[in-house]
Amino acid sequence: MSDGYNTLIKEVSGNFSDVYGGQRPIFISRAGGRVELIGGHTDYNEGFVIAAAIEKCCLVATSRRTDNKICLYSELAKERHEFELSSDLGAVEDCKWANYGRGVAALLLSEGLAVKGANLYIASDIPVGAGLGSSAALEISLAKAMIHISQSEYEPGPIRLAQICQEAENRYVNSPCGIMDQIASIAGANDKAVLLDCRDLGVRHLPFDSNNCRIMIFNSMVKHEVGGGQYGKRREQCEQACSVLSKKWPHIKTLRDVNESMLNSSKEQLGALLFSRASYIIGENTRVLAAAEALGQNDMAEFGKLMWQSHCSARDLYEISCEETDFLAEQISQCDEAYGGRISGGGFGGSVVALVRSDAAERISQKVYEAYRDRFSLDCEIYPVRCRGGTEIIEIK
Repeated sequence: MSDGYNTLIKEVSGNFSDVYGGQRPIFISRAGGRVELIGGHTDYNEGFVIAAAIEKCCLVATSRRTDNKICLYSELAKERHEFELSSDLGAVEDCKWANYGRGVAALLLSEGLAVKGANLYIASDIPVGAGLGSSAALEISLAKAMIHISQSEYEPGPIRLAQICQEAENRYVNSPCGIMDQIASIAGANDKAVLLDCRDLGVRHLPFDSNNCRIMIFNSMVKHEVGGGQYGKRREQCEQACSVLSKKWPHIKTLRDVNESMLNSSKEQLGALLFSRASYIIGENTRVLAAAEALGQNDMAEFGKLMWQSHCSARDLYEISCEETDFLAEQISQCDEAYGGRISGGGFGGSVVALVRSDAAERISQKVYEAYRDRFSLDCEIYPVRCRGGTEIIEIK
């Protein structure tokens, strides 16, 4: 562990003691955020995506209780929420952030895990609404904490754990997210990107040369919300396109099953809007597979070119960008020492992810930061990150 990381662990442990009357945590559960390198909105269409777990993370400090209650404390909300563990555990309206924990606990109980009472302290340095998987990291770190405190040898498997956390967000937070965030966080590895097949949930690790290529995240500071209406509308539009196409080709279940020729022959039946939405998804799947090949050959120039194509398609065909993220992506693309950039995550704000030469990261950051401030009178936040292992349990001695 780095000195900074050790300092963070000590700080969270001390804060836990302040909240819980001098108790000390016995361990801390960590789950990393994630950056989507390419493959936006392909997950709920059973397509392909390349993502990576990052250093920014959610930490859940944990101690035992003697009763049958879970107590949650959120450092961000500065609120405590307590609930009794039971088979009929539902969502609440008056403390919505706590529904992540309530959902995870309820679904672990339904899996047959005898969840035990615990005090949990939640801290995170993943910016909320930036498109960096803060919700998934919260769900996963809570799930790992509840499992470890209850039955440490219990192991639902990484894919099943991702499904549990996704379902908790879908059902208890009313957010129609796909499964990419959860799997990318759980399957993340040092200096590896994750290629995910969202149909069979197969994972392949791809080498990422962190010494020569730096991942830079430019947070537009325009917050997005997956539970908002536009994200859900895009899912509905994809489903509507499939419904039209399946009348001609009954084997079609999702847009994963559609090729460009099939799409073009159905342009009139789909209409302009559904045709654009489907065009983006089909093109994005093709770009992801080409990007995986480029990454395998350490061809960062080609990967970057595909990222920029992805952004333009997301902007023009899927319409999930905004003026601020378009500006950031364009500024990055104009830097000779940047390989490419694109909007990352659900869209409608959030972050732009860029791949740049490591020796140029500081220069590019300064140039883009100043241009963004001049254009919008707003300071974007910039995070240089590395691919790292996604989850861990840190025992406190």
